Amino acid sequence: MADPWRLLVDTNSYADFSVSISPAIERAVVEGSSPPTVFLNIFDSDSVTIGINEDPEQTLDLNLCASEGVYFRRRPSGGGAVYAGAGSAFLVYFLPTTHSKVPQTSAEAFPQILGAMAETLSKRYGFPASYRPLNDIEVEGRKLIPTSLKIENGVMTFRIVVNITPIDTSLAGKLLPMPPEKVADKELKDLSSRFTYLEKEAGRSFDVRELESMTRDVVMSSFGEGLTLGRTTKLEQGYAGQFRALYESEEWLFAKSERTLLQPILRNGDTVGYGRSKAVGGLIRATLALRENKIIKAIINGDWHPRPLESVSWLEEQLIGVEAEFEVIRAKIQQFLADDEVEFAGVKIEDLMSAIKVALETQDVR
Repeated sequence: MADPWRLLVDTNSYADFSVSISPAIERAVVEGSSPPTVFLNIFDSDSVTIGINEDPEQTLDLNLCASEGVYFRRRPSGGGAVYAGAGSAFLVYFLPTTHSKVPQTSAEAFPQILGAMAETLSKRYGFPASYRPLNDIEVEGRKLIPTSLKIENGVMTFRIVVNITPIDTSLAGKLLPMPPEKVADKELKDLSSRFTYLEKEAGRSFDVRELESMTRDVVMSSFGEGLTLGRTTKLEQGYAGQFRALYESEEWLFAKSERTLLQPILRNGDTVGYGRSKAVGGLIRATLALRENKIIKAIINGDWHPRPLESVSWLEEQLIGVEAEFEVIRAKIQQFLADDEVEFAGVKIEDLMSAIKVALETQDVR
C-alpha cells in the first residue's frame, strides 16, 4: 500500500524556506525517508528569491536591497525573481513521479497542476482565475500566482507562491527592475497593475484554517489524494541546516554572475556582448565573451524552467570554443536541444538565438 500523503503547515520567510526547508524535504522524499509531502508555509516577513539560473547583479537592485534591508537568496530551482510579502504563503509539492498522476515533464506539469488550481480558486471564491502558460495563474491579466518547478531524481518539486495579502509594489518594482522584453507580451505593463492578491479578488480574509482547507481541495483536484497532517522529522531539520549554510554563501549567490564566471578569464582585447529575448517559458539573457572570433565563455541566464537544472551549464560548456558565427552557434544549440535528456519548456531555438544574435552584434572590447 502506498504511503499516505503528508501535509506540513509552518511559518517561515519565503527566502529562508527556499534555501533550507524546501531542499531538505525534497532530499528526504528523494531518499524515500519521507512520504509524498505537501507543505503549506505562511510567510512571516517580506523577502526575495531569484532562480538558480539568474545573476542577482542582473536581476536585482542590490544597493536598494541593502538600504531597505530586504533579505534575498538564490534558490536551487528554476523560474524568476519573486518578491513575497508577509502574510502570503507557499504551497509546495514534493511528489515521487512514480505516482500515476504526477507529471513527468514540465510541459505536462504546469497546465495540469495550475489548471486544476485555477479551477479550484474560481469555484471556492467566485472570481475568474485562469492558467496562463507557462507557469502563472492570472485574474483578468493580473498575476495572482507565480510558480517554479523541478523534476529530478524521481521527484517533482512544484513551488507555488500564493499572493494572499498586498505587497509594496512600488518598492518591489524598484528592487526587481523589469526588462522591457519581460512585459512585451503583457497587456498590463507596470508592477502595480500586473499583480493582484487573493484577499482582493476573493473579497475576504484568509486564516490558516481556510488556507489548509483550500490546500486539501487543490491537492484532491490535481491528484485525487487526501492529506494527513504531520510534522518535519529530525532528519529533515538536520538537512535544512546543512542547506542553509550552503545557499547563504557568497559563492552560491553569485555562481551565475559575470564576476564569478567571466572576470577571472578576460584578457586585454577580448570582447563581450549582451543580449535578451522573451520566450513563452521566460526571459533569456545571453552573455558572450569572444577571443579571436571564438567563444571563450557563454553565460546563459534567465527565468525559464530547464530540466535538468544543470542542463543550462551543459549548454554553456558546449559553446566554449565555437566559432562566433550565428549559423555555427545555431547548429550547435540545435544539436544540444535534440538531446532527450534536455527539456527547455516554453523555449525554442529561435528564442535562444534571438538573445545570442544581439550578444554577437553588441560586442565591446575589454
